[in-house]
Amino acid sequence: MVIMAKDWDKAPTKVEKIADLVLDFRLYPRKEVDRQVVKTYAKALEAGSVFPHVKVALFDGQKVIVDGFHRVESRILLKIDYADCAILPFKSEAELFAEAVRLNSDHGKSFTEIELKANIRRLQKYKFDVKDIVALVHVPAAEIHREAAAPITVLTSPSGKKIMCRAEELDKAIESENIDELIQFKNALMLVCRWAESGHIPNHPGLRKVVERTRSALGRVQFND
Repeated sequence: MVIMAKDWDKAPTKVEKIADLVLDFRLYPRKEVDRQVVKTYAKALEAGSVFPHVKVALFDGQKVIVDGFHRVESRILLKIDYADCAILPFKSEAELFAEAVRLNSDHGKSFTEIELKANIRRLQKYKFDVKDIVALVHVPAAEIHREAAAPITVLTSPSGKKIMCRAEELDKAIESENIDELIQFKNALMLVCRWAESGHIPNHPGLRKVVERTRSALGRVQFND
């Protein structure tokens, strides 16, 4: 996928009701909103400071905030119902997320290590190449390659449960014949297969071992109609 940076200087501007704006944390490149920053912005607003327009994407019938979460939250804190917005159309979730990463990496505090890794993995999922990811997150290409090759140590099942990919955990499930645990490993294996089909699983010996042990565990489960 090719990055097409948006020209926000030419974007139409409009005063929007904050209630009509969507703060979608799935598309936000930070783990959380910094409440201290929100309070600082609120004080600045009360003192008469003027902030840049909130950048908003017209996407999937909604007005999704691309950049300006803290500015919007500071207005909510002050019970201000409106915000000055720059608005541009977006065609895909991938385009929207990439632009959010680009804007947040160009200003404000740096991404934490956890945020940076999560953003790299998300951009890889959207099929951005290494050169584009480097331009978005501003780290060396070697770090992008290293993150792509990193073994998976935790799996998230479809139910949202975190599962540690440790051999001893799999062995414990086999020995105890705990059906609930085995079902969780089944869910984890399904997720691995889904990732493998999409080409996002690194060819790592440790991961292969986890899959093999999971298959062994599942072989002990019998389902009676």
